[in-house]
Amino acid sequence: MKTELLASCRREQLFTAGDRVIAAVSGGADSMAMLWCLHSFRAELGITVSAAHFNHGIRGAEADEDEAFVRAFCEAHGIEFCAGRADVAPFAKESGMTLEEAAREKRYGFLLSLPGDKIATAHNADDNAETVLLHLLRGSGLRGLCGIPPRRGKIVRPMLSVSREEILQFLNEENIPWREDRTNGEDDCLRNRLRHHVMPLLYEEAPFLRRNLLRRCELLRSEDDLLDKLAGELLKPEGDGYRIAPILSAADPLQKRALRLILREHLPQNAAQRHIDALQRLVHSDDPSAQLDLPNGLTARRRYDVLLIQKDGELPSFPETALNVPGVTRIPHLRLRVVCAVEENFQKQGNTAFQFAVKYDMIATDVLTLRPRRTGDRMQMDGGYTKTLKKLLIEQRIPRDRREALPVLTDGKRVLAVLGLGVSADCRAEERQRALVITTETED
Repeated sequence: MKTELLASCRREQLFTAGDRVIAAVSGGADSMAMLWCLHSFRAELGITVSAAHFNHGIRGAEADEDEAFVRAFCEAHGIEFCAGRADVAPFAKESGMTLEEAAREKRYGFLLSLPGDKIATAHNADDNAETVLLHLLRGSGLRGLCGIPPRRGKIVRPMLSVSREEILQFLNEENIPWREDRTNGEDDCLRNRLRHHVMPLLYEEAPFLRRNLLRRCELLRSEDDLLDKLAGELLKPEGDGYRIAPILSAADPLQKRALRLILREHLPQNAAQRHIDALQRLVHSDDPSAQLDLPNGLTARRRYDVLLIQKDGELPSFPETALNVPGVTRIPHLRLRVVCAVEENFQKQGNTAFQFAVKYDMIATDVLTLRPRRTGDRMQMDGGYTKTLKKLLIEQRIPRDRREALPVLTDGKRVLAVLGLGVSADCRAEERQRALVITTETED
């Protein structure tokens, strides 16, 4: 298994020499095997490895014992360790999420707040097969059938090419201990029922199902990326929206893709197929002023040949808010969740309205805040000159009622970026620099 895992890391280019890798370790078999392998491959991969454990506060004393177990293992083998904790059950009730969804939200929020270049999770070939089947049962489209990707942003999954059976055999051969989560043996959720009763029958009929699905998922991801590229070419900005005619000129599947890309910018977590279908009916409508209500207080509107996604009414003002760096900050007034992560060896990526990177060395103070625009605020543009935010927002055709609610990122001495607009040119992080990566997400 170790040979296959190392080959997979190199084949998928999961790590770059010098990466600080944080292994997400629950104490279960999968994550303990991953931690031990990555720790063993530090020299071959040129990485440093630490472990992070998150206690969801769900299983009481058993969860505390899991944390103590992982901590003791790391201390015994000289592995840096950190732990996070949250009471997930009240958060699930408050947010309307399932317990599983809430636990995932809190866990990834913790992991992404840690100062590392990559976060490794222990999803394996069985997890991928189960995920594909789950998405198939739920009526997912092509994206859901792509399975679990080897990498997504900072998250990497080095165990995808190995099975659960191979993992258990490896742990026994290497005498590596692990802990069993008793809830994994229960049939109280669909994934567990599939794992216990359905997957064994499928593996019996198709012994190479895991491997075949991994190859098929890789192919589908390539096709999915290509379709996104083709759909993106249909998006012709005009003012605050997009021209409708180029979208309507395409075949139906590409129309839906293009509309999904638009919705993804406004509803990164909440865009569902029903929203895409409704938006397609709107752009086909004969009414040049047709409109459609969307989640999060958004409205899709036709302005003749232009499609706009707008916030209903005047956006609320918000108080100046200090950011947790690294960490997660919520701005309830704007229904925003802001995740700040420090990357020592930044891997350059395209800045978007919802994620951008700032040179860490350009930050003048230890306190970063988000605040509304103030008179005299300026940003540096490409070319070395500066421009007032007021003029810039007017040129970008940002409606007056939205200008005062665009959060401005500042270190107290200068404007570093404007959420939803961009980064000051001289603050934009380049590859391999130390960077502060800021991701914003909408909340219901």
